[in-house]
Amino acid sequence: MAGIVAHVNSGEVALVASTPKTVLQIKAPTNQRVLIKSLRLFGKAAAGGTGVPVKVRATRSTANFGTLSAAAPGKNDPSDTETLQATAGANATVEPTTPADTGLIWEVPDQSGVIEFLPPGMEIRIPGGAALNIECTSTGTPTVAVQATYEE
Repeated sequence: MAGIVAHVNSGEVALVASTPKTVLQIKAPTNQRVLIKSLRLFGKAAAGGTGVPVKVRATRSTANFGTLSAAAPGKNDPSDTETLQATAGANATVEPTTPADTGLIWEVPDQSGVIEFLPPGMEIRIPGGAALNIECTSTGTPTVAVQATYEE
């Protein structure tokens, strides 16, 4: 690991009621792991929203990554000269077909958010060539946004 800290944002993604949606995917380069340092999970419902929480689930994929729009990672320190190797996507149009559940689940209020800082040794590790998927589901129709800070 080169110690480069970067971030990536899904932008706003509208959810369809009761339909799981991969909002953000971070794919580690071959033979290089990525460590997720923090996640920011936010919901935005229309005025007078239902107050139904958004279930956020982290999954892993090693193949069949789905089809997502490009999401552009950025360096936290733009003076780092190394090129970022991890890639990211947002707002899946074709969902990953074989994700493995990580057991990490959050319930996020549809008009609020959660900021999860992962302490040293407790980071979410993405092995080389694999991807971490952040999937959201709600019985309502909120708009969500996910941002991840990671090290590669």
